[in-house]
Amino acid sequence: MGRGRTTTGTVIACLVKLRINYGRPIKVLYDVLTHEIVDEDSSSGGEETGSNNAEARPRNSGRRTEEEQGRAFGMDDILLLWKITRLFDNGVESREALDAVIDRCSALQNIREAVLQYRKVFNQQHVEPRVRSAALKRGAEYLERYFRLIAFAAYLGSKAFDGFFVEGESKVTFKNWLHQRPEVQAMKWSIRLRPGRFFTIPVSQMSHYPGLGNCIIFFILRVTTLNIFM
Repeated sequence: MGRGRTTTGTVIACLVKLRINYGRPIKVLYDVLTHEIVDEDSSSGGEETGSNNAEARPRNSGRRTEEEQGRAFGMDDILLLWKITRLFDNGVESREALDAVIDRCSALQNIREAVLQYRKVFNQQHVEPRVRSAALKRGAEYLERYFRLIAFAAYLGSKAFDGFFVEGESKVTFKNWLHQRPEVQAMKWSIRLRPGRFFTIPVSQMSHYPGLGNCIIFFILRVTTLNIFM
């Protein structure tokens, strides 16, 4: 098992643990003094240390200010992620908890940073086409993984998951929950069929990356054409 799957499995386990320990909505406890994530053992029980300073609060989770948005391409520039976050009633808080867990489980790899790193390679003009193509493929895989984790976090934070530990509630698996939401499936397939559209630098930010221009557009058209006829 590679570091990507290992990290993903760790993130999933932590999300489930948060849901079981703290219920709905999924939230991460922070120490209001140190602004660090508080472990369950230090935030529960009879000890005064940690428990008095811990609170559940929204996390910035990489959300950029308006000034930062004009400087560099980030995860929030990927429209697909913006859409799925707002598709669910609990999407915003679920993604904030997810991002906090991803940052905490980034000893081997940070899933969000992997997406941005592959996007960076894909947009480099001097890189060989085969390297760009490989970066686009791997980047799309990590983007889909992050996309599915957002959906999974929203699932854990919904009533559908209650049946696994609340008596009398019906059990709904994540697979069945997804099948009830065809729009999520459609978004997922858009990553596989047209990955280049999610990794292209926006026109508004093209001035921050001189030398790209038509080269990137030509490469995207070439990769998309190959995906259609292969």
